[in-house]
Amino acid sequence: MKTKRSIFIIALLLVAAACKKEETQPLEPDFSVTKQEILAGETLTFTDISAGQPSSWNWEFEGGTPARSDLSGPVVTYNQPGTYAVSLEIRNAAGNAVEKKTGYIKVGYRDVVADFSTSATTVKQEESITFTDKSSGMPTAWAWEFSSGSTVIRSEQQNPVVKFSTPGVYTVKLTATNPKGNHTVVREKLLTVVDITSVEAAFDSDQTATYAGGSIQFTDKSVGTATSWNWTFEGAAVTSSSSQNPRVTYPAPGRYKVKLVTSNAARSSTIEKENYVLVVPAAGLTAFYPFNGSIDDAGPSKLVSTAVGTVTFAGADRIAAAGRAATFGTSGGFTVADNDAMNFGTGDYSVSCWVRTTTTTSGMIWQESGGKGSGDNQTWLRLLGTATNLTSFATEDAAGGSTINLTTAANGDAAKTNDGAWHHIVCTRAGTLTAIYIDGVKIREISSGTGVKNTSNAGNFKVGMQEGTGGFSRQYVGQIDDIIIYKKALSQAEINTLKNL
Repeated sequence: MKTKRSIFIIALLLVAAACKKEETQPLEPDFSVTKQEILAGETLTFTDISAGQPSSWNWEFEGGTPARSDLSGPVVTYNQPGTYAVSLEIRNAAGNAVEKKTGYIKVGYRDVVADFSTSATTVKQEESITFTDKSSGMPTAWAWEFSSGSTVIRSEQQNPVVKFSTPGVYTVKLTATNPKGNHTVVREKLLTVVDITSVEAAFDSDQTATYAGGSIQFTDKSVGTATSWNWTFEGAAVTSSSSQNPRVTYPAPGRYKVKLVTSNAARSSTIEKENYVLVVPAAGLTAFYPFNGSIDDAGPSKLVSTAVGTVTFAGADRIAAAGRAATFGTSGGFTVADNDAMNFGTGDYSVSCWVRTTTTTSGMIWQESGGKGSGDNQTWLRLLGTATNLTSFATEDAAGGSTINLTTAANGDAAKTNDGAWHHIVCTRAGTLTAIYIDGVKIREISSGTGVKNTSNAGNFKVGMQEGTGGFSRQYVGQIDDIIIYKKALSQAEINTLKNL
């Protein structure tokens, strides 16, 4: 019995000794990292591999972000090249210990890629341009070169401000360097330094078409140094001006030239634009769509148009002026909200337009009202309504329709307006009489057998498409120019005036 008790006591002493030995195991700080050599901007994960069961950690990362951490496995980013030490202090109830590894992390430079931006690309002599370094790879040196012919300007600043005293077209070269290497970017003919005495006349205007009595705002767009302006306005109420940006009124229909001479003490420059301004007759005019780059109304009503699909203006008009005619496709057109300018009712009216197309499908040039379909108040001009009705002008209301259908059988080649040539088409109504003129010739006139048609209601005016109960259809494919709307029946002489503009 005494022997068993002795053995038990000895065992307890051995366990106690072992526990005491484990509790007093010394702290031995150590750590590892995913890799020791990286490039600037990379991130590393550190791992504590210390012995002695630490309960807290205090890291210091020379050159790292963050610079300190109390985590057991911190993540650190190194943004600047260099060689950096890492220190770890660990603690527990028994004490603390520190491990510092000098030169432990090596951060290298990335490849440099030269790049830059400029505050301007065109200046006058003696003006300055700011160049901003946008290079990556942390360059430490910069070599700029600005060259035009024999003129070369150099700078070693990172973001130089350069004054250019010699006119010319300059190429810019930047070489960015870091300890790993260098890289060069060259931008040919990037900068234009304008001779302070040079001048090149140019102008623009808010529109290029108006009506008799209307006005146009001209804007000087000359390049260089202009100190005086001498304008000549053919056909204007006042034919000359020395203002830089004059507003000009045109009293009579026609096509007119505009001339501008800009000058300074040393030089002058002249620009002339033939047939630049189109002026249409104003008597009875309610709307005018010249299609000079837009679907805007240039008439006295200044109506607002809403595009449906796409209408473009890249093509040339009937006098070969680019950008001054509208091109309509299979989905293009526009609407004008109900307005008195197009509410013809039972009154006299005329709609003049130019068209050019080779379409072989039915297309509506213009339509007033008519959104409720057949029997609705409406009037319209349509091409290729059927295989034989090549050009048609209609007036319609609940009492019936009165339609002119031109066919080759009855009207010869005059009925064919889809031959790829520009054609002037005018539709007129005077009481019960409706008529259609093509290229200045009255092709046909008829009288309504059911009285004067009331052609308008609260519906929209459409261009380039037809509106019915099912929405838009019969989209016109081709070009349209100069839709002009009058609240009167134009005479033959007035139609000839429009045709000859």
